[in-house]
Amino acid sequence: MNQLDLIQKLKSILPMVRKWIEDTLEKHNANATPVINLSFSRLKTILPPDLLNRAKVVVVNGDVPFPPLSSMGLPELSRMENMSMAGVTYKDTFFVSHLHQTESLYFHEIVHVVQWERLGIEKFLLAYGYGLMRFGYQDSPLEKMAYSLQARFDNGMLSGDIVQFIQHETDAVWNTVSESISMPGKV
Repeated sequence: MNQLDLIQKLKSILPMVRKWIEDTLEKHNANATPVINLSFSRLKTILPPDLLNRAKVVVVNGDVPFPPLSSMGLPELSRMENMSMAGVTYKDTFFVSHLHQTESLYFHEIVHVVQWERLGIEKFLLAYGYGLMRFGYQDSPLEKMAYSLQARFDNGMLSGDIVQFIQHETDAVWNTVSESISMPGKV
């Protein structure tokens, strides 16, 4: 199956993925804690308080929740379902394994919160799914951005308005993805 067919399959299951995300967030809402309430001091010096107030975390025992893409009709992404993930983000809420509660991981997931806010649910899912299908997990553009910024965070090398930078880079990712998925020859 070619990339364009996979994108069409992804588009066709977006309503199911959206519902799964909404149901998952609703199910865990009572356990979601705003990041601003946590004692991660470096996050508070780098990220604005309003973002840390909007971004919420749910700490889970066991696996972080991930949509059953195979049973939704996209078995091509089944590897993601079976990956051992330390964290995953849906909209303004991220889930982390109780074994991986580090400030570094929280920063990585907050990068994804900004990406979700910038793109909205449908564009984020298309951009993320396209990146996975085209480049694999580590090299998918939204993950690559989060890992790169996480490394800079870990090394104390972040400065300036990081949120604006994430938004700008996220716009660039979306522009590339939207051009690629609308022009079959580019996929």
